[in-house]
Amino acid sequence: MSIEIHCSHCQKLIRAPDEAGGKHGKCPYCKQSVYIPTPPDDGIALAPIDEDDERRDKELRREAISYSASVDRDKGSKYDVGDGGGKRRPDAGNTIDAREAIDVTAEVEGYIVAMRDSKLDKADAIVLRLRRSRGRARNHIEALILDQMPPSIGNVPAPLMKGFLKSLLDRLK
Repeated sequence: MSIEIHCSHCQKLIRAPDEAGGKHGKCPYCKQSVYIPTPPDDGIALAPIDEDDERRDKELRREAISYSASVDRDKGSKYDVGDGGGKRRPDAGNTIDAREAIDVTAEVEGYIVAMRDSKLDKADAIVLRLRRSRGRARNHIEALILDQMPPSIGNVPAPLMKGFLKSLLDRLK
């Protein structure tokens, strides 16, 4: 098996033997020095997926999203602060349908991918959905912007992703 890398100078594909891993070598095309990384270790076996754990995790995530959406929707609607008494208003009409719950993480990732693919109409639709959970969305986006090592989303380079996130944050004001 050989190690495949791209030359950091000329970007050509180079194949090197496994024994060259962890050493420097010369690119056969541009003759510049190139570091050859060690080959990935294929000896680590992954544990099988536990379907019960997956189902429980999915249910917990759905409940958390539903709860967060209800908190966003109910914010400021249960208490009268004008008289200083903090009297509770009746909860008529404050129930939220689980279908209205928004997965902010998935929506933000969808926005980044839509912007990457220049699908502006899809990005606009995502912004409209995120406005329903503006508080959670802004917190999530700000955390992604401040993260030194943000997660890779849709193979978008980190500086471009941060630009997309900043524009999304501005659109949620």
